[in-house]
Amino acid sequence: MFKQSFSTLKKNEQGSFTIEASLIFPILMMLVICFIFFSLVIYEKATLHYKANSIASDLAYTWNNSSMDVETGAFGVEELSTQANGDGLYWRLTGNNVLSKFGLEGSADNSLVTKKIDRINDYNGEISFNNGFLIREIEVSLKKSLALPSSISKLFGGNGISAVAKQPITEPTELIRNTDFVIYGSGKIAEYGSYIFDFMGKGK
Repeated sequence: MFKQSFSTLKKNEQGSFTIEASLIFPILMMLVICFIFFSLVIYEKATLHYKANSIASDLAYTWNNSSMDVETGAFGVEELSTQANGDGLYWRLTGNNVLSKFGLEGSADNSLVTKKIDRINDYNGEISFNNGFLIREIEVSLKKSLALPSSISKLFGGNGISAVAKQPITEPTELIRNTDFVIYGSGKIAEYGSYIFDFMGKGK
C-alpha cells in the first residue's frame, strides 16, 4: 500500500512548479541584486576615474601660472610671471621642486608647488607633482567609500574604490625656448670651441 502511494506521488506533477520556483527564484533574486550592485560599483569607479583625470588635466594645463583659473585658464596681466604678483621669472628653477631631480627635498611650506595644487578643492585623495629630467607630470590619486551592505562588501573585497590618473605637463613655448637655446649654444661652442681647446692645450 505504501509503495503504491509513493509510486503514485512520484508520477503526480502537481505542485512541481511551486517547488522549482521556491528553489530557483531566490538564486535569481540574489544574482539580480549582485548585478545591480556590481553595476553601481562600476559606475562609481568610472565617475571617480573621470574626476581624477579631469583634475590632472586641469592642473597640467595651468601649471605654468599659479594664478590661473584651473577651469578657464584666465588670469590677470598683473599676475604674469614677470610681474610682482607673478610666480617669478625663474620659478622653474626656484619653485618647481627642482631639487627632487637630485633626490633632495626642498621646502614644502608655502612653496609654489603647494600653492598650485591648493587651487583644487573638494577631493578626497592625494595630488603630487613629479619633476623628472625628461617628463614632468601630475599624479592624482582619489578614494571614495561606498555605502554597501556587509555581504556585498565582502563579495567585492571592501566598500571603497580608488582611481589614479597621470597627466604630463607640456609647455610648447618653453620647449621652443629651450630648443632655440640649445641650437644657439651648440653654434657658439662649435664656433669658439677650438679656441678653448687651444687655450687648455697651452696651459699644459
